[in-house]
Amino acid sequence: MPYSKYVAPIGMIVIAVVAFAVGLFASPLVLPPSKEADPVWARVTKAGKMVVGTEPGWPPYEYLNGTQIVGFEIELTELIADELNLTVEWRNMAFDAIIPAVQAGDIDLGVSGFSVKPARLEVVQFTMPHSITEGQVIMLQSRANQLGITTIQSLANLTQLIGSQKCGAQTGTTQEEELMQVAPSVLKSYSDYLIALQDMKRGAIDCIYAETPITTGWIAEAEEPIVIIFNRPYYPVAFVAHKDADTLVAKIDGVLAEIIASGQLTQLKLEWKC
Repeated sequence: MPYSKYVAPIGMIVIAVVAFAVGLFASPLVLPPSKEADPVWARVTKAGKMVVGTEPGWPPYEYLNGTQIVGFEIELTELIADELNLTVEWRNMAFDAIIPAVQAGDIDLGVSGFSVKPARLEVVQFTMPHSITEGQVIMLQSRANQLGITTIQSLANLTQLIGSQKCGAQTGTTQEEELMQVAPSVLKSYSDYLIALQDMKRGAIDCIYAETPITTGWIAEAEEPIVIIFNRPYYPVAFVAHKDADTLVAKIDGVLAEIIASGQLTQLKLEWKC
């Protein structure tokens, strides 16, 4: 056979190629194994509950009724958890501590009126939004009259219009970040928006930069008239989850989609006036 002298070398080459291919796919150093299943979902299903962090100072989304945390987002989360055959363990936390707690795995979900922003998407992921709000700067009508303010065109205008006075925003919020960027000289940060509201009512600050629906509630319940001097379209609002919590987020999104389609979300918003 004229080609017999080539059979052995060719066979060795084939064996070498196959062996190399097997080694390539088997080696975790060359091709790392695929990502493990969602560790947050595994923890949640094993425990039968979601540990959820919230700061109950954002009515009607979340607030304290005595010692009980209630609100629109609270009821919505409970409804979603029930559909997933889970219970919810609520943890009362400072707003700016929630995202770090989600990242560290100390809680499974953050539910506290979180705006979906590019910077936050770099460190956490969000469920699908349940609402879109409006950013508003609010002021007592009497103070607006004194300053001759009806409306302003931008946040930067606050620097000229309120002078040495301040505009309140809560620590860790999108509103604080925006004021820090465009009007840092007028920003006064608060651990709680309710403290800022009290300061505005007693004249310690001129205005507050917050968003609907909390501003809507403040205006409706105010003894002294409050006016909106600036408003702008704002960010979607959703729940915060760990970057690896793909299954948890997918499960929540599936239930939330059904809640939206069934009209339950609209009904909840009507009930909570948001």
